[in-house]
Amino acid sequence: MNNFLRFRITFQTIKDHQRVTIIITLLFIAMAAMYCGMYPAFKDVLADMAESGGMEAFSSFFGPAAADMATYVGFVNLELYQIFWMVILGILIGFVSASLISKEIEGKTIDLLMSNPISRKQIVFEKFLGLIPLVLIINFATMLTVVGVTVAIGEDLSFYNLFLTHLASIAYFLAIISIGLLISVIIDEKMKASIFFIVILMGMYVLESISKIIPDYESIGYVSITHYFVSYDTLKLGKFDIAGALVLICITVVCLIISMIYFEHRDIEVT
Repeated sequence: MNNFLRFRITFQTIKDHQRVTIIITLLFIAMAAMYCGMYPAFKDVLADMAESGGMEAFSSFFGPAAADMATYVGFVNLELYQIFWMVILGILIGFVSASLISKEIEGKTIDLLMSNPISRKQIVFEKFLGLIPLVLIINFATMLTVVGVTVAIGEDLSFYNLFLTHLASIAYFLAIISIGLLISVIIDEKMKASIFFIVILMGMYVLESISKIIPDYESIGYVSITHYFVSYDTLKLGKFDIAGALVLICITVVCLIISMIYFEHRDIEVT
């Protein structure tokens, strides 16, 4: 019972983000339903574009997924996963995680948080744990929506590959949470911290895009976390990038450890 109570900050964090979890989940359920459901209406147009070579212009930016956009898997991957999933959902989750500690400092509630009989490191760790349910709920609710709409419209999609894609994305979003949390313990103002995270994520996305467009700059893509989660390879081919997942897990662990150490030793004005 005592061990259960030790994680009350985790449970409080989950409770504090219930509304956000519901809103984002409903948003991505709607997005998944819309993009999967609209494919039949664009199927013939996309097929004509593919035959005329109209997809080649996008191949350098989006990779092989653009050339395969005429298929259901390619369309869903490009419209839902490569844009809204990796970028928009990444921004939303990062925005939330970047305010976990900073909002406590800015709102002068950090003294109440630190009044708990646990270390500062434990506070950071529990805050991190508190956002994991948000990721899991959004992740698998969206997956079930894709499954349902796919069955309803009668298109072909490997549900095993879909499951692997959502499983791989967990490591991606955990890395995002840890990066946001690191920013949160450094920057005291929640809005500045959240905006700083958005700039970092968009910067990494741009670097990854440049590495695909310009062969001479291919190596700069390695500094981007988006490089280690390629949804198309998993969704289309069923290739689970174990090395990429391990890199994302390492990023998560390193950022989390740095956050815990930094927060443990930094000076905080308690009023």
